[in-house]
Amino acid sequence: MNKKIIAVLCIIAMFIPTYFAVAYYISAQNAPVAERTVENMKLTDLEGNEFVFDKKSAESKSVLSFFIDMNNDAKEVRELPDQIKGNPYYKAVYRSYNKDKVYKYYFTSNPNEAYYVDARNNVYSINAESATEFLSTKYAASTYAASKQPELTVSKMSVLEPYSIDWRYKAGSGDYVSIPYTGSQNNNVSYPVSGNLQLEFTNQPDYLTVKISNGDEVIYNDIYEGLDSSIIGDTNKAYMVEVNAKWYESADKEYCGEAKYLFTANVSAPAVFYLGADTIEQGEFVVLTGKNVLDINALTFTSVPEINYTPKFYQEGDYIVALIPISLNLEYSPSYVFTLTSGGVTEELTLTVKERETKAKLYYNATAELVNRTRTAATLQAFENALKSTVEANETIRYWNGLFMEPLARSINTGFGRTRVISSTGTEYVHTGVDYVAVAKDEVHATNAGKVVYVGEQLVSGKLVVIDHGYGLKSWYMHMNEISVSVGQTVESGTVLGTVGNTGFTTGYNLHYELTVNGTPVNPYSLWSDGIKMYIGQ
Repeated sequence: MNKKIIAVLCIIAMFIPTYFAVAYYISAQNAPVAERTVENMKLTDLEGNEFVFDKKSAESKSVLSFFIDMNNDAKEVRELPDQIKGNPYYKAVYRSYNKDKVYKYYFTSNPNEAYYVDARNNVYSINAESATEFLSTKYAASTYAASKQPELTVSKMSVLEPYSIDWRYKAGSGDYVSIPYTGSQNNNVSYPVSGNLQLEFTNQPDYLTVKISNGDEVIYNDIYEGLDSSIIGDTNKAYMVEVNAKWYESADKEYCGEAKYLFTANVSAPAVFYLGADTIEQGEFVVLTGKNVLDINALTFTSVPEINYTPKFYQEGDYIVALIPISLNLEYSPSYVFTLTSGGVTEELTLTVKERETKAKLYYNATAELVNRTRTAATLQAFENALKSTVEANETIRYWNGLFMEPLARSINTGFGRTRVISSTGTEYVHTGVDYVAVAKDEVHATNAGKVVYVGEQLVSGKLVVIDHGYGLKSWYMHMNEISVSVGQTVESGTVLGTVGNTGFTTGYNLHYELTVNGTPVNPYSLWSDGIKMYIGQ
């Protein structure tokens, strides 16, 4: 019996080291990170920049040791303060025992407000001295808005990388911290310049000089404020430009530094803009064209008063084109001032708008049954949802040309912009198109050239055809019966689209014709006699 007990004890003794090793391994994995067990740490700052610290270099090892010591000196607290919760944080991933442990560090410019949350979601208050020390390192730059190096935009089009820059910001200690320059020091870059050389900084320099050379000839070398646009007025020339900027130290600024920029300015003719018409009536649209616009995506447009519409510009040869509707939904204004900026050019164009004559309301004798079946909030929303992609997708080429024609050789029943009242329900709404009195089998014609982009049927519109004429201009043909065209088909002015019907919200055979610019209904009347007025190569 004694021999059996001794044998069992021997077996147990053999496994004791293994049990201790397993227990130690589990305990180590759950314990706070320790310097002797951490292989490396990857730190991600508030802007997504990553830094990796390991034990391979003195600096890297020193930072890793600092973080471990900072953790050990911190005091556990119940939770993060309310003013810290939800703030962005530095994410540290410690690699220990082949396992990643994620810590979250919350720093502000105030070293007394520094915390971290460990891998077990325990919260600790970081010692103010440790926080101050970290906030004074280059790794804490993203904590400070002033650490972001200024950007230089050339003629409102190109963001220019500095050839060299020495940028410093004030850390929590009050000392300046330098941001290492990671640029390419490339002086062989070219940028387009339209009109004049315009330099804009996110942080305006205290001192700014410009040197402009044409070959070996220096044509300007002085402060930027004295630069006359006529100095580089010759188009189709390349000028070498050197820009030197300085930001001085001062008590009221959190940054200082200096930067040098070198580039070639390829000068082109200044941008110029035109309106197709000086005066329109509210509810109509005007065509805006521009020439010498180097970057259509950098072009800015504003209107006073606002038109609640953002123009979409399209390239047509050497010109850009945008259609701008003055909606009936806008409060009437006798004029609008459009301001356009392209490159170094800003131009104002004034559009005069005539007030639309107010006419008597028209009563529509639609039965309540017809209204409830075809024109409700639900069917109107379903129509908008179904046609949303059709409204938003535009042909980037211009199909239309010359005068528009009427879609039907019949008299008008309800004109554009008239207020219509549904007799059975009392509902009022503004009529956004033109309704024609029609009889069965009347042919419906395309009012100008374009591409068919929708064929279908909705409860409120009935059978419907939509034609895209280009640049956001579309014509809509509703309440049809037979349709003889298909999506993707190109049509000419006068092409038969099908026949008149009585489908959808209508009391009889009828055609509702509508013209829209990027979804905004516009008056088609002037297009029948005058066409679309636009400046292209005049």
